[in-house]
Amino acid sequence: MFRLKMTCLICFLLLVALPGSAQGDRGKSELSTPKGPMTVEYGKPQLKGRDPLSMQQDGQYWRMGSNAMTTLKTPVELTFGTTKVPAGNYGLWLLKNGKNYELVFNQVTEGMGMAHEKAKDVATVPMKQGSASAPVEALTLELKGAPGGGVFSVAWGTLALSAEFKLAK
Repeated sequence: MFRLKMTCLICFLLLVALPGSAQGDRGKSELSTPKGPMTVEYGKPQLKGRDPLSMQQDGQYWRMGSNAMTTLKTPVELTFGTTKVPAGNYGLWLLKNGKNYELVFNQVTEGMGMAHEKAKDVATVPMKQGSASAPVEALTLELKGAPGGGVFSVAWGTLALSAEFKLAK
């Protein structure tokens, strides 16, 4: 009887622990705003010898991360150039157009992000492309503060992308 109870306990603990470990490494970046924190949460895939520049095909959307959707929560409206993104929760995607990249804000925030739903896009903004000073092994998404707003940045491999935004007053 004791063995049966121990076996059941071990099975229960494994079932509880596995879903959390299946998510793998998750990343989070936060930026303070006058109306509360803005956060981006994402899965952190590793390069493992791959080249992210060659992995994404032209015209293809990528969910910017691994496992569960990459999400942005903002309590304040953001303005990227002339494009406004209302306060809210968004699934984030990266669209490759030729040699350029665009950050896509989508209404879908749940699930694994295996299929992009263009009809649910809220806004698309161009990203500036540069090179990382040293290869970045794990995908890194950051929200960095700047006067009146901030910068959303992506780094993976030698790819460095950024998009500046202003916070609504």
